[in-house]
Amino acid sequence: MKVGLVFIVAIVCCGFSSAQNLVMNPSFEDYYRCPNNFSTVSKEFVLPGWRSATSGTPDYYHQCSWGDCDVPFNWAGESNAHGGFAYTGIYVWSRPTNKPRSYREYLQGELKEPLKKDKRYRLEFFFKLASYSVYSVDRIGMLLTEEPVEDKGDQVIAQKPTLSVIKNEPFTKMGWESASMEYTAKGGERYLLIGNFFDNLTTQFTALETRKGKSPMLSGSAYVYVDDVSVVPLDPEPEVITTPIVWIDGQEVKPEESYILKNIHFEFDKYVLLPVSFPELDKLVKIMEAKPDWKAELNGHTDDIGSEDYNLFLSKNRAQSVVDYLKSKGILSDRLVVHGYGKQRPLVESKDDSARMLNRRVEVRFLK
Repeated sequence: MKVGLVFIVAIVCCGFSSAQNLVMNPSFEDYYRCPNNFSTVSKEFVLPGWRSATSGTPDYYHQCSWGDCDVPFNWAGESNAHGGFAYTGIYVWSRPTNKPRSYREYLQGELKEPLKKDKRYRLEFFFKLASYSVYSVDRIGMLLTEEPVEDKGDQVIAQKPTLSVIKNEPFTKMGWESASMEYTAKGGERYLLIGNFFDNLTTQFTALETRKGKSPMLSGSAYVYVDDVSVVPLDPEPEVITTPIVWIDGQEVKPEESYILKNIHFEFDKYVLLPVSFPELDKLVKIMEAKPDWKAELNGHTDDIGSEDYNLFLSKNRAQSVVDYLKSKGILSDRLVVHGYGKQRPLVESKDDSARMLNRRVEVRFLK
């Protein structure tokens, strides 16, 4: 079907997108293998969407475990998950031994998509001091970054956290606590880290004497469980409802069908577009913008006057001129295809002036 072009009409309204959590595997339910023991090297902590940001060794707990990483009973204490059947655990403070050091562990997760500039998001995670942790601290936080952190050390990541929980005294609650805030994105944030981003001199700590002896590995450390991490968009997304794109005959534009571009004019016997062609081509630009998953095949045709080789050259270059115009308006070149058929595919077999005028044309075929 070959018909002429009319422009599109779009209605823009505001609608709230479903409150989808952008964090992958947010409650740590998914795993590659069921945990049997605590992590001894960082590469042992690998979950769908999660890994260690440093050489520190976060731990994974799940009800599937028959070993020291069971839920609710495990080497670090006793606790049900905040939600579901799993959670993680990290050291957020350790007492210096032979030399001053601030050993830390950090969870690192990847978001499903980068955050959008100036859009608001709800950041939240739940944490709980492990019941065998002999020490408690007063702070924990979340850091958002554009690139993943790949630190080969096991010390403090000295960056200001995006979300920071700092209490007047170290955590002593027995239950899960929430860390949350409303955040306006800078744009491009794609990764999140959870842990303590302050050194030992800054972090306030206290010893919980009644817990000594329950877990030798925690005799000089503060250790917390982490569960249910979320980054949720708060702003409504504009919803664009586009009416069917139609040509002059009123039928909807469909892929794999050819349409003649009306009112496209070139200099005589050349392939230079005349300005009178631009309004028509701008309508084609709008279609390509409205259908970002479509490609366009531009096919040039001539009348029967002139040699075969010359008409093939002229028809392809005229189609290329249309492509060049579309590219100048921001349509990517990998969405555009050019063919020149010369006088091989006339619409009308006659050789009078009216037939030749119809046969000189550029057609577009949309590809999906």
